[in-house]
Amino acid sequence: MKKTTSTNTVWEQSQPTIEFTAKHPASDVAEWRKLTARTVDVAVTYGWTKAEVSRRSGVPDGTFSPWFSGKYLGVLANVNQQLANWLDAIDASQNMAAIMPVSPPFQRTTVGMDVYNALLFAQVTSGFVRVTLPAGSGKTAAVQHFAATRPHVFKVTLSPSTKTVHGMLVELCAALEVQEHNPAKFARALGAKLKRVGEGSLLIVDEAQNAVPDAINQLRHFVDNDHCGVALIGNEDTATAFIKDQGRSVASRAQVLSRFDRQVRTVRNPVADAEMLIKAWGVEDGSDCATFLKGIAMKPGALRQIDRTMKAASMLAIGDGEEGVRLEHLQAAWKNRDMGDSL
Repeated sequence: MKKTTSTNTVWEQSQPTIEFTAKHPASDVAEWRKLTARTVDVAVTYGWTKAEVSRRSGVPDGTFSPWFSGKYLGVLANVNQQLANWLDAIDASQNMAAIMPVSPPFQRTTVGMDVYNALLFAQVTSGFVRVTLPAGSGKTAAVQHFAATRPHVFKVTLSPSTKTVHGMLVELCAALEVQEHNPAKFARALGAKLKRVGEGSLLIVDEAQNAVPDAINQLRHFVDNDHCGVALIGNEDTATAFIKDQGRSVASRAQVLSRFDRQVRTVRNPVADAEMLIKAWGVEDGSDCATFLKGIAMKPGALRQIDRTMKAASMLAIGDGEEGVRLEHLQAAWKNRDMGDSL
């Protein structure tokens, strides 16, 4: 008996009954042994119960249970085939995931370095910075790289449902793993977690355009009182609601505006940035593919368009059994993404 333990259940492969082996052809029984072993491997890998395997494979529990335990007296070949098809489909999806193209590592584009340096400045000086760049310009990749390579960096993403002071503080408590059940003490508990340490701590607030004016003011409070760097990342509307808030005095609005120690608002060299990413994808400079991708980079979405189109084109090339991407693959990928007329 083979006994395998997963986090959800215990799978036990029993020896088949005498009736089972007597009724079915030896070849079907041999296939059954292979399939049950594969089933256990898959179930343990994904933490599936027998009921879940039954549901996913489409084999009714009343059939799967006796089949797996070696007691099934129906037509074994039929159930074997059904389980084999399901297991093969899982293998195919795993193989597909293994060959899925991935984006190149962080590239030191002008945008990437402008964002990185602004974040570094905010961290080491306990500064208040605002990064407002067009979608797809590369700011997200820079933020992710910074957060992954620098210590004491905390990141939270706001949404319309977490735009208020309370909603933002709740989101911050969850992201920073701050255990505080009294809402009145959220800000103090977060401040203690964010307080400057070593070379400095940094709070990155993504999608910051969602924050209401009072939420922006609360973030400024972390900078002033806890000496923690704060970076607002978002579109051109980020923090403008506070600045334009007619319900506040001019002095109050100016207080926040003057607290922005650095701002990144423009893409200095979009052509060079696009060329760097295209090269990182292994596309030869001067080729038809490079020209096509440069055209894509001029559209809204810029570098993100290059990245997603290259991923889709790479999958088409793999499907054609080719190692490299051709212009036809890029054109088809762009068309399939429904991003407008082909270039």
